[in-house]
Amino acid sequence: MEQNILTTVLALLVYLSSALFGGGGDATDPHLPPTTGSAQSPSMTSALPSTVAVSAETVSMRSEPVTKANVIRQLPKGTVLAVQDEKDGWYQVSDGQGNSGWVVKWAVKPGYVTVPATLQQREVFGYYAESYNGDTRALNSFTQNTSTITTIAPFFYRVEQNGKISGQTKPQLIQAAKSTGVKILAVVTNIDSSSSFNKKTVSSLLRNKSARSTAIREILNLLKDNGYSGVNIDFEGVPPADRPYLTAFFRELAATLRANNLLVTAALPAKTATEEWSAWSGAYDYQAIAPYLDLAVLMTYDQHYAGGPAGPVASQPWVDSVLTYALRYFAPQKLVMGIAAYGYDWNDRSGRALNYTAIQSLIKKHKIVPDWHEEYKTPYFTYTEGGVRHEVWYENRRSTAAKLELVKKYNLRGVAIWRLGYEDPGIWSIL
Repeated sequence: MEQNILTTVLALLVYLSSALFGGGGDATDPHLPPTTGSAQSPSMTSALPSTVAVSAETVSMRSEPVTKANVIRQLPKGTVLAVQDEKDGWYQVSDGQGNSGWVVKWAVKPGYVTVPATLQQREVFGYYAESYNGDTRALNSFTQNTSTITTIAPFFYRVEQNGKISGQTKPQLIQAAKSTGVKILAVVTNIDSSSSFNKKTVSSLLRNKSARSTAIREILNLLKDNGYSGVNIDFEGVPPADRPYLTAFFRELAATLRANNLLVTAALPAKTATEEWSAWSGAYDYQAIAPYLDLAVLMTYDQHYAGGPAGPVASQPWVDSVLTYALRYFAPQKLVMGIAAYGYDWNDRSGRALNYTAIQSLIKKHKIVPDWHEEYKTPYFTYTEGGVRHEVWYENRRSTAAKLELVKKYNLRGVAIWRLGYEDPGIWSIL
């Protein structure tokens, strides 16, 4: 009896010690350990997890497993850490950005199975979209190239301003991906019923914490119910003033999905500077969102677009500068470079998007020999129809091969094709 009382008292003392001294250690830190966080002897602990995700709002990474040790950095909720050792209620961890130290165990959650940034496999994303009922171009491209494609991302879902997710799942596509070992990510967008990215919808969603929570809950259920490997967020036209709310969304999304072994990825607007004022890219704070993304897909295309002047869709120097900027904030193994599978045909008023097949039809019709721009490393040509001069810039196997040199140069994670079924079939042998 006395032995039992002594054991209970000792356990209580250990718990109180952990509660008072085990956490972030800052006087202003409001986070207390969970009531189940009492220390266990080595013989009672389970096997050391390979990774953990921060479950507290913030936790301090310290130089030693004691609260008075120097703080190396503050880790926000959702940050994934590789575990190296444990000692006295602490994990020795590294963050994938060159930092290593100790974090208190109660503030993290074991079980995040893989840290995507550490995987060695090159990624070949294929974005899957259908333009109309019965459009089989994307499906044909996917099924013919499953030996090359590592991840497919179907463009099936959109979010409402209240956080509700709508869209139609294609079970046969999910099954086809799984049967060939291809990861599948659900793309969630702010596209409305008119097929346009709606900035009002996404702004209302992001500014409302309850709506963000609803969206995250619905995304989690969507992924789990349909067997997706994770999500790819494609929010476009987010107002620059919503920059902090977008960051909050990614932080909250990562905390939920990573705890369920699901990937958090996003399509990011390409930029070469902070550009906080930009209606296109200003809301995306690369530095702030980097910890919450397992993979960042850079939309390195539409340097020139239908509504602007004629020019390359993605010139080599421009893509290089976009990558150089992104690499300030993202580890190269998190970056996926977007590759356009299309081009634009401009007349004297505006441009129109064309897939590779349509471009080849123009070349054949007008008996054109396309030119190659040595600096931009992309093909182009001009023709006249009805007295109107046209200028066409596009991407093909040769320009794709040139862009792969940038993947090698910066040791990027891989490439993402927008979109399957639009491409020059010759890119697959290049990839």
